[in-house]
Amino acid sequence: MLNTVHTAELNQIVKATKLEKLADDIFRVHQVDGKSVVIEVLAIDLPLKTMTIRQQHAVYDLVFKDDLDLVLDKMGIKRSVDTVSTDIKAPMPGKVIGIMVNAGDTVSKGDGILILEAMKMENVLKAERDCVIKAVHVSVGVNVEKAQVLVELD
Repeated sequence: MLNTVHTAELNQIVKATKLEKLADDIFRVHQVDGKSVVIEVLAIDLPLKTMTIRQQHAVYDLVFKDDLDLVLDKMGIKRSVDTVSTDIKAPMPGKVIGIMVNAGDTVSKGDGILILEAMKMENVLKAERDCVIKAVHVSVGVNVEKAQVLVELD
């Protein structure tokens, strides 16, 4: 189950709590009401903005969304944690303003591949897995459409 907390609410929650590190991945969260809970951080995926924690015997998947993520959701553009793409496609119409790789380059999960300017914002498109760049189909300054293949991965 996924719980949604708006950023403003999250900021208030974070300010009202104190975090105490007990071990490498184990923390005690002290709440403003005097209660506390112990959580274990099982996984963190910064590129996908996800975290998996365990509290008592329950496991929770947390997804952190900023304003851009919420706009993409409204446009019907979803990031999937479960699917790993074999190509880098344009998530929305935009203009290529930077290419960080060439055909034959080896990249690691989370490495930047291409910078796409859309809605007056720069979006770094990153590798979802370790791979080799098979082909780059665009160049800097080119306008692209949503779902257009920009870079092929091997």
